[in-house]
Amino acid sequence: MNNCLIAILSLLILTTGLSAQEKDTTTARRIRLDEVVVTATRTKRKIQDIPAQVQVITLKDFETFPVSNIDDILRTTANVAVNRSWGIFSKNSSVTMHGLPGAGRTLILVDGIPKNRIAGGSVNWHNINPDNIERIEIIKGPASALYGNNAMGGVINIITKKPEKNIGGSLEAFYGTYNSAGSSLNLSGNESKNNKGFYWDLNGYYRRGDGYYLDPPAFLDPTDVKTYLKEFGGGTMLGYQFNKTNSLEVAYDYYNETRGAGLKVHLPDGSYESTLTNQVRSRYTGKLGKADLTALVYYSHEKFYGQKESLNELNEYRITDSYTDKNDKGLWITYTDEMFRKNRITVGTELKMGDVNGQDIYRTSTDLIQFHSKMDVLGIFIQDEYSFMHDRFKLIAGLRNDMVRFYDGYQNISEPTNATGFVKGFSENFKNNHWNAISPKIALQYSISPKSQVYISAGNGFLPPDLKDLSQTGKIRKGFRLANPDLKPEILTNYELGYSHVFADRLQISAAVYYSHGHDFQYMIGTGDSVDTGSGTLKPVLKPENIAKIGVMGAEFTAGWILTKTLSLNISYAYNDSRIIDFGSSTINPDKDLAGKYMVEVSPHVVYAGLNYRYKTFTANLNCNYVDKQWFDDENTILVDDYFVANLRLAKAFKKHFRIYFDIQNIFNIAFIDRKGQLSPGRFITGGLQYNI
Repeated sequence: MNNCLIAILSLLILTTGLSAQEKDTTTARRIRLDEVVVTATRTKRKIQDIPAQVQVITLKDFETFPVSNIDDILRTTANVAVNRSWGIFSKNSSVTMHGLPGAGRTLILVDGIPKNRIAGGSVNWHNINPDNIERIEIIKGPASALYGNNAMGGVINIITKKPEKNIGGSLEAFYGTYNSAGSSLNLSGNESKNNKGFYWDLNGYYRRGDGYYLDPPAFLDPTDVKTYLKEFGGGTMLGYQFNKTNSLEVAYDYYNETRGAGLKVHLPDGSYESTLTNQVRSRYTGKLGKADLTALVYYSHEKFYGQKESLNELNEYRITDSYTDKNDKGLWITYTDEMFRKNRITVGTELKMGDVNGQDIYRTSTDLIQFHSKMDVLGIFIQDEYSFMHDRFKLIAGLRNDMVRFYDGYQNISEPTNATGFVKGFSENFKNNHWNAISPKIALQYSISPKSQVYISAGNGFLPPDLKDLSQTGKIRKGFRLANPDLKPEILTNYELGYSHVFADRLQISAAVYYSHGHDFQYMIGTGDSVDTGSGTLKPVLKPENIAKIGVMGAEFTAGWILTKTLSLNISYAYNDSRIIDFGSSTINPDKDLAGKYMVEVSPHVVYAGLNYRYKTFTANLNCNYVDKQWFDDENTILVDDYFVANLRLAKAFKKHFRIYFDIQNIFNIAFIDRKGQLSPGRFITGGLQYNI
């Protein structure tokens, strides 16, 4: 980490000297106290009026930060952990918050529409076009009182651009390390006059790369090959503005990707995964009298295919085809009205429905695994925002009731061999199940002054089991997983105290301490058995189970400092002590007791530091991340090493319409092994040219 700090200090000294000669017409901007967000309360509110830790990432931040994937920029935010250790070649990225492991515990929205799959809770960050993003709003801490399941750790809402010009757009091309190349196109228009008329958007992007070896040279064998990447996505949106306050939008998004797994035996493409996604969504925003009304409708279909070939330790050839179809659809309606003089009441309902249907076909043996299941979630919520004592106090209270139904769960194992580890075939229809969860939240903020606020809050998080854990048995990265249709939802209660202050409109600090305790947490437990799944070695048998109690004690700190008119510094730090407090009595493995053990894949310390320089049409960003060690297994016997990376972006606009940039990710070429036991790509250099209309 010392290298990163030295580099930042060097740039700080250099740019401070340059900035001393600047005039008042430079491009620096002061800290904005009136920044407005909508995600925290589903209503427009200034950040300083929200009793929570809130951060906004703007379009300017995107332009100055080295971003290969949209989730890269989330590393700038305290208490948001991003695991994308293979860079652009990663099959997926895990974004977690507030010391909680598992991507399904953080709700990801795009224009208010959930990206988390009901089938597994995961998010495909690749099919979000970074060039189409206007801003990202991040709300930390449990938000289930408003957003229901998946919002246990917090909410990240990605807001896309809305056309403003009569005609606008951009064209971009880039080239980088590992023969990586890509391009993107964005065209948009707004033909409305006097707040009435059509607006539209059309975008597309393409990216490819040869990849790299996932294992260190000393561990390579003839079946190891480089990863590779091919992806294409695009979309279109058509909207109509009826008047100043009422509009309707309809959008369609398409995405197709193929990512190599770094393994090849006989087939030309080796092992790889391919995903095809189609999504349609519609959004209405308007007013009924003085009340605000928002309605969202969406449908998403994901088609997955995976080809996996390998040689086991007995030199036996194995090849498997995996097919999975996932459907997600939903409806969200909110109604907000100032029913009383100081009260703003928001009521609404949300319906989410999802299903998964898949099969694993073993081409080199007789094994066949088939599965399908469905889940519906219906939520009803109410929220009251109340100000009193000359608006010095702000109170937000919310309550949501979620009703969850799991049904049509089925699994079939036909003619098994040691390739799957089953002793004999069977078919099972899982029993239908349903759960009910009530999620309250209350938060009170006191404004010590217009630039200084303190708040206290308490709220619940709620997460039902996902379809994968309920109904899907098969091989996973850590071993062999058994389905558990008896899983129950997990509940988390969080208590938080926070403070923020702005000094002379140039230095802003915010900090929070919190304690979360949860029960019935879903955790992958080793049964004590092992099976041979065709590799020639025994793999542990795992099964998800509701453990008794967990506790997270944490703190975070963020500082943004405008040093000069062109230079700013951002620092963030997060600490989390995430442990199993009481393991209870396991029905899977009665002799197992994990009480006192740390939760897997949670780093106790995460640090970010970034220096931003902007002078006229030139920008520079130098930043670094430190990620502490984390436990790999539930018994806390294997530690994943800590690491840090430093990154740089230099960008220059010229000739009015052109912009060129140069990125270096992992400047010092730090090689580290991730929690999957794979090697990071090391230094990654990219250069690009953009033309803006």
